[in-house]
Amino acid sequence: MSSPRQSLTGAQLVALAALVVVLGLTAVFAFRILFVLFAGVLFALILRAAAGWVSRVTRLPYVAVLTALVLLGIGSTVLGGVLLVPRVGEQLETLSRELPKIIDGARDRLKETPVINHFLSPDAGAQPDPKKLAAAALAGLGGSVQVLSGLVVAFFIGVYGAAQPQMYSDAALAITPRRYERHVERALKETAHNLTRWLWGRILAMIFVGVSTSIVFHLLHIPLALTLGVFAGFLTFIEYAGAILSAFPPVLLGFSQSPTVGLAVLSAYVVLHVVEGYVITPLLARASVHLPPALTLAAQALLGELCGILGLTFSTPLFVVGVSAVKAFREENARQ
Repeated sequence: MSSPRQSLTGAQLVALAALVVVLGLTAVFAFRILFVLFAGVLFALILRAAAGWVSRVTRLPYVAVLTALVLLGIGSTVLGGVLLVPRVGEQLETLSRELPKIIDGARDRLKETPVINHFLSPDAGAQPDPKKLAAAALAGLGGSVQVLSGLVVAFFIGVYGAAQPQMYSDAALAITPRRYERHVERALKETAHNLTRWLWGRILAMIFVGVSTSIVFHLLHIPLALTLGVFAGFLTFIEYAGAILSAFPPVLLGFSQSPTVGLAVLSAYVVLHVVEGYVITPLLARASVHLPPALTLAAQALLGELCGILGLTFSTPLFVVGVSAVKAFREENARQ
C-alpha cells in the first residue's frame, strides 16, 4: 500500500483530471492553440535567457532589463514593419503573380540540357502543371504567415512567462505526486536548458542563413533577393526540412534566367546550409541534447502529416522536450 506522501491528494486528482480533459479537448478540436502555447514557452525561454545574461553583465535588476528588451523588441518590430513590410509585400505579390511564368521559363531552360530534357519530354510522363506548383508553393507560404500571426499571441504568453517563470514551475509541481516531484523538477530544468541552447543555435543559424543568402542572391542578380533571404532565414528554424522548402523559389528564379545561374544558386544554397548544419549549429548546440538526423526527420514527417505546417515547424523543439524529459527521468531514477 502506498504511503500518503506518495499518493495523489484529492485536489491534485481534480487538477490533473481537469488538465487532461482540457488538453484532450484542445488537441481534438483546436490543436493549433497548443502550438501557440508552446511557441509562447519558447519565446519565454529565449527572453528569460537574454534578460538574465544582460542583467548579470550590467548588474541591473532583471525586471528592468526584461522590460527594456520587450520595449526594444516592440519598437524594432514596428520600425521594421514600417520600413520593410510594404516592400516585402509588393515583392511577394510580384512573386505570386510571376511564379507560373518563372516555372515555365525554368522548365524551358532545363530543356536545353539533353539529360534533363529526356525527363521533361512528353514520353517521360506527364509534366507538372505550373499553376498547381505555384499554388502549392503559395499555400506553404500562407501557412508560414499563419504561424507568424499565431506568434502575436505567443508573444504575450512569452512575456508573462519570462517575467515570473518560477510561478509556472511551482504550478506544475503542485499537481505532481511528491514521489515524482524531484523527477518533474529535474525534467523541467533539463528541458528548459536544452531548449534554450537549441533556440540560441537556431536564432544565430537563422541570422547567418538570412544574411548570407540575401547577399548571394543580390550578387547573382536574383529578383526579390531580400524577400527570399528573409524567407530562407525564417525557414531555417525548421531543421533540415526548412532548407529544402526555402530552396525552391530562388532556384526556380535562377533557372528561369539560365541553367548557369540556377546551378550557381543551388550550389551556393547547398554550401551555405552545409556550413550552417555541420559547423555553426553543432558548435552552438554542443552542450544541448543530441538529436539524430533520422529521428528528427521522422518527427517532422509525422507531425507534419498530423498537424500540417505547425506540426512541421515545432516538431524539432517538441522532440527536444521529449528526449530531455525522458533522459532527466532516467537519470533521476538512477540516482535513487
